[in-house]
Amino acid sequence: MTIANPIHAIPFRKSSPIEEALMRASIVPLTIEQYHQMIDQGIVPEDSTIELLRGVLVRKDRSVIGEDPMGHSPLHKLVVALLTALAARINSDRQHLQIQLPVICPPNGEPEPDASIIRGTPRHYLDRLPGPGDVTCVIEVAHSSLERDREDKSPGYAAAGIGQYVIINLQNMTVEVYEEPDAAGQQYRKRATLERGATVELKSPEGIVAVEVRDILP
Repeated sequence: MTIANPIHAIPFRKSSPIEEALMRASIVPLTIEQYHQMIDQGIVPEDSTIELLRGVLVRKDRSVIGEDPMGHSPLHKLVVALLTALAARINSDRQHLQIQLPVICPPNGEPEPDASIIRGTPRHYLDRLPGPGDVTCVIEVAHSSLERDREDKSPGYAAAGIGQYVIINLQNMTVEVYEEPDAAGQQYRKRATLERGATVELKSPEGIVAVEVRDILP
């Protein structure tokens, strides 16, 4: 297995772009409940263009650097399709793969990762959204959104105690794997960067799902 950067302790985390914006503007973050109320009242559209990150409503960026940030790049679509194909290997009566749907990250996050591995079947979530205790792995596909996915989503996932966070880095065609969340410090203690010839071990409720990195890269 080729590892560009072996797993190592991550240094003290700096303020993220969203944190800095909150401090500069003295914005009061939204709660998850307020976010749901805004959706129910039609203030915020219930679609796939907006997500709640650390109390802030953020438009999703699925573009390539230099393109319209409101667009959905063919590169991003391709990798999401490759991730979707993993459902055949993951789905069972005890776990399933969720694509571009929300997960709850208390106290004020409801991101919509490109993929996540969830305990149980979709029918288990008829009356609620999956929360940290239900989610073993979240995956984001990043090109122009790479800084946001590293600096804003990573602390939110770590604070929620989600055990594994994977970024498919389309800028340099590698896969970044973050593990051992430190909820109090809002960061992951370990990180590995995997190249095309490596294997990424995705955490699921039933164990490890080994995936060749080349199979989820363009």
